[in-house]
Amino acid sequence: MTWKHDIQLRDLDDDLSIEIACRRCGQTYYKQVFNLHGLGKMSYLDEVEKRLTCKRRDCHGLVRIALMDSAETDGFVGGLP
Repeated sequence: MTWKHDIQLRDLDDDLSIEIACRRCGQTYYKQVFNLHGLGKMSYLDEVEKRLTCKRRDCHGLVRIALMDSAETDGFVGGLP
């Protein structure tokens, strides 16, 4: 059991982007959650991951999904006094 088994598509905001990376060819692309509702709002993320395949021509490999966070990250700039 992973975190993907605990989250359903309906739990996520529609404008949240999901990173989809092919395990075979490495192609990476992003989709927003509202574009995935064709798979069913009640679907868990692990089920979505199993149903999706790579969109690259002649690949159609299995994919790995990750949630994208819109929070800004900054490197440590300061120092000790």
